[in-house]
Amino acid sequence: MNASEIRGGAAPATVEVWNRPIVTLRAAIGPMEPAQRAKQVQERIEALPPEDFGDAVHAEPAQVGRLRGWLILVRDDIIVGILPEDLDPESGRTVEETARDGVERLREVFQARAEQQRLPLLLRGIGFALGATLAYALLLLAVVRVKARVEHRLRTSAQRSRWRLFGVQIRPLLGAIERHAIKLSALAVALSGGYLWLTFVLVQFPYTEPWGTGLGAYLSDLLASLATGILEGIPGVLTVLAVFFVTRLVVGSTNAFFKAVEDGRLQPSWIEAGTIDATRRLTVAVIWMFALTVAYPYIPGSDTAAFKGVSVFVGLMISLGSAGFINQIMSGMVIVYSRAFGVGDYVRLGETEGLVSQVGLLSTKVVTRQQEEVTLPNAVVVGHRLTNFSRRAESKGAVARATLTIGYDTPWRQVHALLNLAASRTPGVRKEPRPVVLQLALADFYVEYELQVRLERVEERIRVLSDLNAQILDVFNEYGVQIMSPHFNRQPEQAVVVENGHWHAPPAADPADAEGLP
Repeated sequence: MNASEIRGGAAPATVEVWNRPIVTLRAAIGPMEPAQRAKQVQERIEALPPEDFGDAVHAEPAQVGRLRGWLILVRDDIIVGILPEDLDPESGRTVEETARDGVERLREVFQARAEQQRLPLLLRGIGFALGATLAYALLLLAVVRVKARVEHRLRTSAQRSRWRLFGVQIRPLLGAIERHAIKLSALAVALSGGYLWLTFVLVQFPYTEPWGTGLGAYLSDLLASLATGILEGIPGVLTVLAVFFVTRLVVGSTNAFFKAVEDGRLQPSWIEAGTIDATRRLTVAVIWMFALTVAYPYIPGSDTAAFKGVSVFVGLMISLGSAGFINQIMSGMVIVYSRAFGVGDYVRLGETEGLVSQVGLLSTKVVTRQQEEVTLPNAVVVGHRLTNFSRRAESKGAVARATLTIGYDTPWRQVHALLNLAASRTPGVRKEPRPVVLQLALADFYVEYELQVRLERVEERIRVLSDLNAQILDVFNEYGVQIMSPHFNRQPEQAVVVENGHWHAPPAADPADAEGLP
């Protein structure tokens, strides 16, 4: 064989015996590829008896014709020949160094094969493996019990706590996050324990020791990498903590300022009493968002592709899923800063009428006269007509209206007197300001009247209206006045008018008997 029969550049093949790499071959000799050479070397090693050859494994230089290299031998038996073409050009190693490394690895193989035949060593490995298995089983049992106990305590505390953020009940959300965090933590502990158990068990037996060593090395490298990352991230963490504490101080000062405004110790002209709480929450939210923007570049890992990918994903999900949420929040801000109504006001929102019990960031709650609590999304409130019966009722009382139609044959002065009498008999109607009666329309068959009264308590509006209508019926019946309006199918034979002598029919006052103008 000469040098012309040696070809480099073939696919490399590693000689591996008992899960241990010996040497990597890259040269093709004649028709024999590196993979075939590696297979023959492996067969030669496995054909040797399972004993520790020790120093009998050695390497020596050799030359056959123009071919020069090193041989690895066991006693006088050639195991493998290493040529310059078998070397990795980028490694910078010599043939001699590669051969001597192969000798050390081959000795380890023979030593492991010999130890595997020793019964005491095998029993020792089995004992350690069983002990590790028992310890891992106890760990799993402890994880299950601790997980159950922590979940029970969280459920108990969740029933007592009522945490809110911007007026929104967040305890259910926090409970779900906590449950998932507990499950993930328990799973992480179980998997970590399983990884350590498998590593320890594999190391106990010579045949599987390389696998266990590899798992241990991977874990060591991972922990070293994490430790390095933690050390490198300490300055960033300190910066984030500094931003956090400064923000806490600013938020505390902001809350103290708004507390002083709420208590009346400060009276800035640019803020109204009804918007103090909403302005405080909005200001605090802006401060925290600004702090997050400042601290974001200093968060460890924020410059990695994975972190940026997660940020883009979260931003996309928020953009797609929060359109309605943002709409509700903005509508809530419109309600607060427009001061259209507040808690305790009696309002009509679309078809819902009742007392406002809560004005939240996302919704408004109204208690109706049937004592039903109706929750209206703020976007719905903004998009519908709103009537606030309480806003102008603080000084003169809220207005309640009763409308009825009376035929032209009834004097309007009598109708005025009857309606005023009914108002005076109705409990819950203020004496001052006095009730007002208006003629709203002169229709074809009747006159439309409206009685306006002032209420003592706006929240009793429906009841007072009911009592007022009852008094109107009683008064009109008492004086024999028909409330039902006539509708004619033909022209009456006589004109439907009120003669002058009946203009002041009871209970209307006759101007001849009273002072002043009629």
